[in-house]
Order: sequence, then structure tokens, then C-alpha cells
Amino acid sequence: MLLRMNFIERLKPWWGRKSIRGALIILLLLGIAATLFYIKTSTPPAEPTAHSLPIVEVSTAAELSNQQAISLIGTVRAFTEVAVTSERAGRLVAVNATLGQSIPAGFVIATLENASERASVLQAEGVYEAAVAASAQSTIGVSEAETTLQNAENNALTTLHSTLNTVNGAVVNYIDSFFSAPNTPIPGLKISGRGNTEFLNNERVEYQSLLSVWQSHLDTLTIENDLTTELHYAGEVVDRTIKIVDTFITVFNTQENSDRTYTDAELQTFSTNFTTLRSSLLTTQNEIDTSITELQSAADAVRRAEVAASGGNTSAADAQVKQALGSLRAAEANLAETIFRSPIAGTVNELHVRAGDFINSFTQVAKVANNNALEIVTYVGEQERALLDIGDTVIVNDGVEGKITQIAPAVDAATGKVEVRIAMETTVIKNGDTVTITKAIDAEEEEVQIVLVPLSAVKFEAENGFIFVVENSKLKAKAVTLGPIRGGSIEIENGLGVAEPFVVDARGLLDGTEVEVAS
Repeated sequence: MLLRMNFIERLKPWWGRKSIRGALIILLLLGIAATLFYIKTSTPPAEPTAHSLPIVEVSTAAELSNQQAISLIGTVRAFTEVAVTSERAGRLVAVNATLGQSIPAGFVIATLENASERASVLQAEGVYEAAVAASAQSTIGVSEAETTLQNAENNALTTLHSTLNTVNGAVVNYIDSFFSAPNTPIPGLKISGRGNTEFLNNERVEYQSLLSVWQSHLDTLTIENDLTTELHYAGEVVDRTIKIVDTFITVFNTQENSDRTYTDAELQTFSTNFTTLRSSLLTTQNEIDTSITELQSAADAVRRAEVAASGGNTSAADAQVKQALGSLRAAEANLAETIFRSPIAGTVNELHVRAGDFINSFTQVAKVANNNALEIVTYVGEQERALLDIGDTVIVNDGVEGKITQIAPAVDAATGKVEVRIAMETTVIKNGDTVTITKAIDAEEEEVQIVLVPLSAVKFEAENGFIFVVENSKLKAKAVTLGPIRGGSIEIENGLGVAEPFVVDARGLLDGTEVEVAS
């Protein structure tokens, strides 16, 4: 240490001189320069790199047709989701659900204080039961009137079956005697029709199905059916049969000697028999009219009994029952407003209240949804809409399949787009997520072959644009007429053939640039 101090003391006189300090600095700089020169000369020079050309990808619209796809953004929501909201203000005395709990439909999520509402319901139930008991005391007259109505309905059924038998007997035993083949498409009238042959033949053909259908219908008829309507129909059939009988009577009475098949005595007998048959049909018609009247009278008697039996007690009792029932329903509705139930089965995704909270009207208490069954809502333009159909398969977030279930029939006035809904079942995607949707475009589904190129292939101008083609290893701009945009592609209406090669990505490229085509 002592020697070091002596050395420094000896250098001080020398260092104090300016000329010596300058010389030392110059020597130091020269040493640094020599070191740098040595490093530069000792490092081998880098080999010159060959000039590289821009590499471009060339394809055709036909080759890219199976690679085209529509890309959309959608929002995931549950198929069934409800927000449970309060209808009145009050203090919560119980909250029975927890966040994330799976609950069945009708589960009581929370309850407001409702002692007075429960008391009102109990009181309304007592008033209603008293009104029902009072009404039961005035039902004797109604029961008698209903018995009369039931008898009239049974008589109506008997009349209907009797009418069918009468009409069927008139056709089979009387009318068919004058047809050679009554149950064939051409019955064949055996007597001169005197201008009525076509009418009589047509009517007989109609009766072939009319009688069998009517028989089948009456076999299933009960007093629960509209018997008045059935009786009116029976009357129409009888009137139709009478018209046929009248026509035959006219034919019998107007036969001429030249077209007679029967003698005068036979024709007179036929006329007499058909006149008797006509009287029988008229009697049946009167029975039908009587049955209709009895039904109407019995029904009116029931209505009068319900309104005025026992001096009007029934009417007053019915009114009291309805009033009491209305009061009971109102009390039950007031009570229901204090109980928050889930209308669907699902998971409690949101729960905004706790026991003891005071809430106001229209406060959201909870949100319940079926998180396993999800749907995506997205919106597309008119061009994309033309490429979508209900039932198409789409890919959600590059991994989950979904099915298009609904497509709006018109454009939404608010968004200017068409709403599309997609169904899926997955545990990967959650309710409320924002997802990407991809739908591949199948060129074979197009009615006509169109030219679709990626948007990146087009250089857009004020009107239309151009694409690049490669000629002699150089880019050449080619003007094209642009059509509608379809997802990530655009339609070329004119200027490019479906099998003509073009540069797939024109971004950053200039006309005339020498390029290398990627293999």
C-alpha cells in the first residue's frame, strides 16, 4: 500500500503538464481505432443475397367455390328465459332460491309480506261457499225442466230413426218398382217420364249414397248432438222424397196411349198408392215439426227455470255466486302478486334480492333460463339471406354445430337486416356469449353458376374495380364489373370467367410488378 502511494506521488508532476495529458489522450484514441479496424477486417464479409420477387397465390372462382363461407356474429341466449318481476311494492319475508340453483316450474323464488292478503282470500272463500249453498236450494225447478228436455231429445232421436225407415220404405217398396236397375249408375226408368226421366234417374242415383250415409250417421247419434239441426235435415230429405212422389203421380196421370207400358187400371192403382205414400210422408213431416217444437219448448223451459224458478230465487242465487266467485278470484290475484314463482323450469342465472329487502313495483327479482337448450340470434343482409335455408348446418366458434331453425320472412325495419335463429345444444358455449357463425357456401346449390372472388382480390375504385392476373410473370390489372357482396366474397358480374386464374390477394400489389406464382 505504501509503495502504491509513492508511485502515485511520483506521477503527479508529470500528469500536471498539459502536453503530457494531450499526448496520452491521443494515444488512447489511436488504440481504440486500431482495435475497431482489426475487428472489421477479421470478420468475413456477408455473402450477397439474391433479389427475391413477391410471391402471389393464383386461383380460379371454380377452385374457390367450395372454400367460400359466410361469417356472422351472433348472441347466445336460452330458448326459454324469463325475468321474474315484482308487480307491487313490499318487504321480502323469504327468498327460497340461490344463484345457480336448478328449480322446477312453479317454484316459489321469493315472497312478500302478505298476511292481510291471505285473510282476504279466506274471507272470500267463505262468502263463495255460502252463495253456492243458497243456489243449491233453488235447483228443483231446473231439474224438472231438464228432465222434460231429455224426454224431448229422446223423442227426437226416435223420430229421426222413424223418418229414415219411412223414406227408405218409400224408395225400396214404391219408387224402385219403376226402375229396371235401381242400384246402378243408370237406374233405367221403366215408364215414360214425360220429360222427367233425367230428374228421376238422377234422384235415384243420389239416394243410393244418401240413405246409407244417413243410416251410418244416425247410428252414432246421441242426445249430446244438435238434434234440432238433425231434424231440419230429416225434414229436407222428406220434402225431397215428396217431390219425387209428386213427379211419379204426374207421370202416372199423363201417360199417352203411344208410350203406355201399363194399363189404365194399373196406372190408376199406382197413382192411388203413391197418393197414400205422399200422405204418409206428410205425416212424417208433421212429426218432425212437432219434435222440433218440443225441443225448442223444452229448452226454453230450462232457461226459464234457470232464470225464474222458485219466484226468481235461482237468478238471484246465480248472481250471488258469480259475485262471490269474482271477489274470491280478486283476493287470490292480490295474494299471487306477493308470491314470485318461476313459470318455467331452469337455472337461476340472476338473483337481485335478499330477505328483508324492500322492493318497488316492476323490480326484477330474478332471471331463470334453461341453459342447456340455447339459441343464437344473428342478423344478415338480403344477399346473405339468399344463401341460408331453415335446416342448414352452421359452425359456431369453429367447433360446435348448430341448425338454422327460423328465418324472418321480412327485413327488420329497425336494423335493416333479416333475423336468423340457430339452435344448438352444448356445454362449451354459455348463455350470453357473443359467438362467430360460419356457413359454407355450396356452389352446387346455386341455380346459375356465378363468379365469386374474395374481397381481398379486388382493387376497388369509385365505380367497380379491377383484379390482377399474371402474364409473363408480371401483374396485369383487369377491369371487372362488381356485383353484390356475399359474406367475405363479392360477385363478379362481368370481366372474369369462372375458370380464369386471378391473384387471390391483391393487397399491396401494383400493376406491372414482376412476381413469382406460389406453387
